[in-house]
Amino acid sequence: MKQSKLDSKSIQWIKDNPKEFTDELIRKSKLVNKFSNELEPYRIKKDKEGYQKLFKELLKKEEEKEWKKE
Repeated sequence: MKQSKLDSKSIQWIKDNPKEFTDELIRKSKLVNKFSNELEPYRIKKDKEGYQKLFKELLKKEEEKEWKKE
């Protein structure tokens, strides 16, 4: 059996709110598409730490831009 990285509370929220979960997943996927080319060098070098650090920074910047638009 495969073990989940999510805790039981998170899993339950996903089961109770599938529409909100999928909407958030789609929104984040669109944001990631905007900056995926900047992450490509880290992916090619297999630099997981650099990739994760830059990913979090870029995602935060893109989310701030989205909030400013609204």
